Amino acid sequence: MSAGRLGESLRAARVKAGLTQEEVARRAGVSVRTLRHIERGQVRSPRAESLDRVARVVGYELVPAPGVRPGGGRTDPSSATLCEVRLLGPMTVLCADTPVPMPPKLRALLGLLALQADQVVRHDEIAEVLWPDEVPPGYANLLHTYAGRLRHIFGRGTGRRAGERRIGTVRGGYVFDSGDVRLDLRVFEERVARAAQTAASDPAAALDLYGRALRGRQGRLLQDVPQLWQHPAAVRVIQRHVDIAIDCADLALRLNRPGFAVEHLTPAAHEEPLHESLQARMMLALAGSGRRAAALHLFADLRTRLRRELGVEPSDEMWRARYTVLTMDTSEPPLPPRRPGIAAPAPRASQAPQALPASSRHPRQGPSGRTGSRSPRGGPVPAEVSRGSDDGARVRDDGPSHGRSAVAPEPVRGIAHPAQLPPMVTPFTGRELQLRALDELMDLRGADGAGVGIGVVHGPAEIGKTALAVRWAHRRRGEFPDGQLYADLRGSTGRPVPVLTVLVRALRSLGVRDEWLPDTVEEASVLLRSLVAGRRFLMLLDDVAHPEQVRALLPGTPGNLVLATSRSPLMDLVTREGATPVPVGPLAPAESYALLEAHLGVERTAAEPDATAELAALCGHLPLALRTAAARFAARPPMSVRAAVAELSGAGAAVPRPCFPHPCFPPPGTRPQAVADGADDRRRTGRGPADTGADSAAAG
Repeated sequence: MSAGRLGESLRAARVKAGLTQEEVARRAGVSVRTLRHIERGQVRSPRAESLDRVARVVGYELVPAPGVRPGGGRTDPSSATLCEVRLLGPMTVLCADTPVPMPPKLRALLGLLALQADQVVRHDEIAEVLWPDEVPPGYANLLHTYAGRLRHIFGRGTGRRAGERRIGTVRGGYVFDSGDVRLDLRVFEERVARAAQTAASDPAAALDLYGRALRGRQGRLLQDVPQLWQHPAAVRVIQRHVDIAIDCADLALRLNRPGFAVEHLTPAAHEEPLHESLQARMMLALAGSGRRAAALHLFADLRTRLRRELGVEPSDEMWRARYTVLTMDTSEPPLPPRRPGIAAPAPRASQAPQALPASSRHPRQGPSGRTGSRSPRGGPVPAEVSRGSDDGARVRDDGPSHGRSAVAPEPVRGIAHPAQLPPMVTPFTGRELQLRALDELMDLRGADGAGVGIGVVHGPAEIGKTALAVRWAHRRRGEFPDGQLYADLRGSTGRPVPVLTVLVRALRSLGVRDEWLPDTVEEASVLLRSLVAGRRFLMLLDDVAHPEQVRALLPGTPGNLVLATSRSPLMDLVTREGATPVPVGPLAPAESYALLEAHLGVERTAAEPDATAELAALCGHLPLALRTAAARFAARPPMSVRAAVAELSGAGAAVPRPCFPHPCFPPPGTRPQAVADGADDRRRTGRGPADTGADSAAAG
């Protein structure tokens, strides 16, 4: 290449990289004047070292002929870069553009040194790779011989000293000096670094750089040196390439280029078939390219392998990708999550999947991509929207959809905004302490809504737990704009509602079609968490019997709150999930008096304050008993409060005082007569003791 054409190419590369002449000169260690002359083609024979540094800074690849300067003229053989080491695929060593054959032990040694270029690799580490079964005695002499052979190879055409410099000896090990060797791993990292720097200002150029970096791979890392495949350095490189493939795919999807994403995900996905973050991106890219059936078959195949080989279900990210594929508008490519460091143009409203926001890539344990713990609340959980089938038979792959939906019907009609809270009990008095405790539960979630709040309102039967929870929920429902869900679990009846039934009802409320409702608790729980992910829901679970009823319904993402009522404090939820217990006892005497006053009228209670206080005590200061007694006597205006007390006292078993745990609270096993009469009335009308949920709210 002539000096003029080379200068023009370097200038174009500098402008594309967004660098000034001053910045390039400073980074390359040359003067601005020299750089200006090079770009103008006024330097007929520039120094190879300076030219190479400039090219690296601006991201331009120099491919000189052996022994020839890029700018023209001959070079000093000792200073020319005549050797190249390729690890991304079959291991290849080129010296003066000529492949150099090497025996297996020598290939393994060079591969290990090149994987950790410019770092000391100790003798014992090398010995474990070369002789995994048994290290021979005197292995250090063998290593010395192998190192000498490598020096001879790297000294070809450049002299013995160059070979000794490239394979250096240090105390207890060897080091591969890659300074003047073209190493494909370093070229890959340089291109990736330029892509990351360019992403904010020019995403399209960054995507091209990612593509060039990934296209440099010729196959699996050290494809013909299997003894290095599990070495920690090789595992790190493999994981690095997987991460870059994911970055490339995310950027490609944001730029509406799903085909580009498929191209560059395919090699990594083939080599890492169990890497779930990688496979999730492949599903989105396939679907965005009009190959929805292929995406679903990929999911089914991965699920089968995970079950067979690891005994686990797919991770959260895979379920989310499957849900997105099923519900996306295939006329637009899917939009992956935005992650720091990658800029993208603002998406159109139709591009983003409406049901589920995708999450960042999950933490992985090694190249397989398996995530860590699978706790019920361990982060956002994506959708399992089928009945557990492994096939994609419902979907037909006819190529690009051209705007047609490939799935009929869609599993979700559209996320609803349920408002299921029962009506508030009126009048309502007292409970200021408990209401403040629940307000503090909201505060624990943080000003930014970070965290899932769980409250347990607990206390004896008929104490007013539901009325309290419902009132507080109505007060704060504006902070949950996506909806409020209510479920009566009937835990105190001895016949609690099955958890799956509660889950199915909640899913229907959120718009899931009947044909897509799961038939197991685990799958339904996963789907529920996915539907509320990234949203703000309040769930009121009434009359809970045991913690598992609540645990299956817990959201997995911040911003949501679950409020449960129970006769038990549900300590397992408190200890494991960090739930906040809110105990509820009898009303204070003044609160009981105020409740009777609200029901009977101020004139009647003010005329007989002592009798009113005695009536409250006879009712044990229980809200339900107070309401029942007040309702009975409010309908009989001529009757005085004193007469009502006399009638109530003589109607049945006396209520002893003082009692535990409150001076006016009945002992275990007894209820105030007014409560017993109210229960008898319910049984006579066909509503037996099971009706303690939403109806209890109306009763107090």
